[in-house]
Amino acid sequence: MYYSFIMLKPDALERGLTIPVLTYLKNAGIEIEMMDCRKVDTKLLEQHYAEAIGKLGPDFERKCTDYFTNRWTIPVIVKSEQPDLIAQIRHIVGATNPAAAEKGTIRGDLGIDSYEKCGAEGRCCQNLIHASDSPKAVRREIALWFGEDYAEKYAK
Repeated sequence: MYYSFIMLKPDALERGLTIPVLTYLKNAGIEIEMMDCRKVDTKLLEQHYAEAIGKLGPDFERKCTDYFTNRWTIPVIVKSEQPDLIAQIRHIVGATNPAAAEKGTIRGDLGIDSYEKCGAEGRCCQNLIHASDSPKAVRREIALWFGEDYAEKYAK
């Protein structure tokens, strides 16, 4: 079995899209191993997005903080028998910019934001879901959201 990490972001929950988003994954044969529902604090957010904050700087950090802090998210460990699970999930999720995401993807079908709109409004892009981009990220993100014991179990 292969495992990965996704997180439904606040806009997905606030728009009532939890089940529709998870259905895209289910229809591809991807199953939920474990999930949680929690409000994000600044420390967890900074750890989760540390690499992006390092590249994009304090303005990105502020936008993320404004977008996530004290809002609900659903972190999820998912599983599949497919060895290319990470790539498969990222294909189903679609491009980070919902306006550029292909139809048939989560962001292409359900997304309503764009980089242009959020840039003009000085805020983080509301793109529904985060998906790990590498085995290293899966391990790190599972450890952050579920604890080191779960990372050792699911992210080998």
